[in-house]
Amino acid sequence: VQIEQVLLNLVRNAAQAVDAHGEITLRTRTLRRYTIGHTLHKLVARIDVIDNGPGIAAEMRESLFLPMVTGRADGTGLGLPIAQSLINQNDGLIEWESRPGHTVFTVLLPIECEPD
Repeated sequence: VQIEQVLLNLVRNAAQAVDAHGEITLRTRTLRRYTIGHTLHKLVARIDVIDNGPGIAAEMRESLFLPMVTGRADGTGLGLPIAQSLINQNDGLIEWESRPGHTVFTVLLPIECEPD
């Protein structure tokens, strides 16, 4: 349920960025022997939410995951902070990159950990 909420938040943001004229792609992969933080995981799920919208404004980049920060007049600024919190609770990570015409939010979630 938590992962569904994260993906819904990311896809909703992408849909709002592209309006009716853009494209959203979901891509999944598995990564073997991948480190998140200081923990090596045998297997990690990688989920990319990709859109071809205008990109994230430069003034938003430093505060993107802070609560109540939004670039939309009708936005709450809670979607990304909630997504990040849920992924952190599951020992995962959210990364992103953005330029005009190409924004990617990547969710990395461990499937298995290496034994200590």
